[in-house]
Amino acid sequence: MTFRTVALLLSSFLPLLFLFSMAANAQTCVKVDDDNSPAAIVSGRITTYHKLPKGSEGRTGDGPWLILDQPLLADHTGGALSCQKWRKIAILPGGEKTEKEREAQIIQIRKWNNQHVTIDGKLGRFVSALVFPSIYIEITTIKKD
Repeated sequence: MTFRTVALLLSSFLPLLFLFSMAANAQTCVKVDDDNSPAAIVSGRITTYHKLPKGSEGRTGDGPWLILDQPLLADHTGGALSCQKWRKIAILPGGEKTEKEREAQIIQIRKWNNQHVTIDGKLGRFVSALVFPSIYIEITTIKKD
């Protein structure tokens, strides 16, 4: 093969390679609203500390929260597509549990503060616009790594 043939082959495949690299780096925006509670598997570090953004009029829940390994791109507004990157989401107990079982699960998760976990669950959003972060995951299973 001559240099010219190799150059011609490369020039015809470069746009295709660029397209594949762009697709690999593309992010999908997940719609989370009253009608959509997508299943998700997320991982990150549990924290019991959450500070509101400076100048925020919002309020925060009692926690715990998950600081995500990879930011979650989600539209939580329920209106026009408005994706935001979420680096921290709230953790809520899931499933058909009694109030006592839900409290016990939250107490256990709080004990895992600063531990890395993987959570399989359903994403949801708080209805009030004042709650920050607005996105949460309702636990189906949780595994400490």
